[in-house]
Amino acid sequence: MAFAHSKNSRVMVNSTHLSGRITGWTVSGERGLGETTTLLDIGARFLPGLRSGSISLNGLFDGAAGDIDEMIRATDGVQNGLLASVLPDGFTIGKPAFITTSNLSSYSIESSVSETVSLTIESTPDDGVDHGRVIHAHTAETTTGNSTSVDNGASSTNGGVAALHVTAVTGTTPSLTVKVQHSADNVSFVDLITFTAATAATSERKTVTGTVNRYVREQHTISGTTPSFTYAAAFARR
Repeated sequence: MAFAHSKNSRVMVNSTHLSGRITGWTVSGERGLGETTTLLDIGARFLPGLRSGSISLNGLFDGAAGDIDEMIRATDGVQNGLLASVLPDGFTIGKPAFITTSNLSSYSIESSVSETVSLTIESTPDDGVDHGRVIHAHTAETTTGNSTSVDNGASSTNGGVAALHVTAVTGTTPSLTVKVQHSADNVSFVDLITFTAATAATSERKTVTGTVNRYVREQHTISGTTPSFTYAAAFARR
């Protein structure tokens, strides 16, 4: 068995690695069911409908410029303002990743005389919660290359969704283009998803339809003078 301890989990939100501020999290996925039961049925019958879900983050308040309070408040009222990747067992390639793009629904700050000021963030995804895998750990890259592949065991036919979180960038005129590539044989890879070129800290979510081959990997092209990009990426099949 390969159980995961909460201390190993990590949380990325937009272009920020929030694990150093987060004390707990909850991710839930739901699907609406339309009842199709008729008089001839002997039991209830349902038809799967729309996907939905929720994400809740508990953490420690930090009101410094550019820290968690400022970042979250900037998403208030912004449609799909929160791109989150929750990694229950860390950043290792192939480990699970829950990907959501969601709307901030509530943000509360709590305090008591004997406790650290805490916060709770509640958000609701527009498109449910996707269960995927890490394809690039939260590490720095300085040259063009690719990560090791993730083996799904077989191809899938319903497309997928990818998330990119770029948290730090240095260098002169740096540029990073991240792609998700797939392969049937783990030898010849072709592009599946191409993210917008990043020149500063940023985040992006992209989807794809159709067949996704058995193997998936991350590929990055980097240019500039002494460039360095710290980022994480995940991909989920549908």
